[in-house]
Amino acid sequence: MLTRPPISHSITFTYTHDLARASAFFRNVLELDFVVDQGACHIFRLTPLSYIGVCNLPDRPQGPAGVTLTIVSPDVDGWRDFLEAKGVTYVSGPAHSDEFGVYSSLFHSPDGYRVEIQSFDDPDWDKGRIA
Repeated sequence: MLTRPPISHSITFTYTHDLARASAFFRNVLELDFVVDQGACHIFRLTPLSYIGVCNLPDRPQGPAGVTLTIVSPDVDGWRDFLEAKGVTYVSGPAHSDEFGVYSSLFHSPDGYRVEIQSFDDPDWDKGRIA
């Protein structure tokens, strides 16, 4: 029986028609560290082991439908204040969802991707394993 190979990091890629504008949003508005410039793709650090990338590729998927980038933070309200001060317009929240056990808010990136900032009611949300 084979053992699953290790996973060291994760990168979620989004797509754009305007790499300079999208990259400026991650760098200047969200204030993420710009860590890799691949020319047509820029990669930014979210946490020590997770990243978000933005690419302008000729064969890229078109449109942001069905994609939500969720950033988990203990300070959802602080993020809203921080981003609204930079001109980000929120779509909803912060509000609590009993159904999902989260407190969250939502806005759209310049390319129309849903970006959610959320905290979990259960501080150990990531410690379990569902068999």
